[in-house]
Amino acid sequence: MADLPSASEIAALASLIAPGLIILGIRGRFRNAGDSDLKDKIIAYAVASAAYYAGVYPIFHVTGGIALPVWLWKFLQYFLVPIIVAVAVIFFDQGGFFYKFCTKFGLRISHHIPSAWDFAFSQLVKGTFVLVKLNDGTLYGGLMGRQSFASSSAGERDLYIQEVWTIHESKAWVITDPPRSVLLCGRDIRWVEIFHRR
Repeated sequence: MADLPSASEIAALASLIAPGLIILGIRGRFRNAGDSDLKDKIIAYAVASAAYYAGVYPIFHVTGGIALPVWLWKFLQYFLVPIIVAVAVIFFDQGGFFYKFCTKFGLRISHHIPSAWDFAFSQLVKGTFVLVKLNDGTLYGGLMGRQSFASSSAGERDLYIQEVWTIHESKAWVITDPPRSVLLCGRDIRWVEIFHRR
């Protein structure tokens, strides 16, 4: 029977994958990467940690320079610097810099935004009007205000319209009285029309 790992071995393993866990964990809060099983997550954490250590190794193993307590070096290496790297990755990722760079040189890669739904609503200016048609033919028009929400989950594209407006036969839009909101389930939505302001 194999011996169980000691507490120090478990701690050493945790410290090896901690930077990857922090970086991908924070990045996951800003990008919907879908669900994956624990084995795939651990492999992703290990790969991210390996890339992190390859980049920061010279910084934390330079001879001479600033002398800091060991605990502070470990705090910087395993916690604070991975957070800084995660924030930098988020800005780089959401700015689409790599996609723009590749496009500029004629290279076709997968877009950094996974679907047209995510692209449209991530670019949407608050205060834009939308018209939604459901599968049964029902139309909902309304204002996508600050309290509105479009789900970024690939499993269910729910849409919450903060302010519903009535569309008359004369094509005039009038706010409902009393004012109300509506939550539309993604499976019921046939299409969404977006009215951009000029």
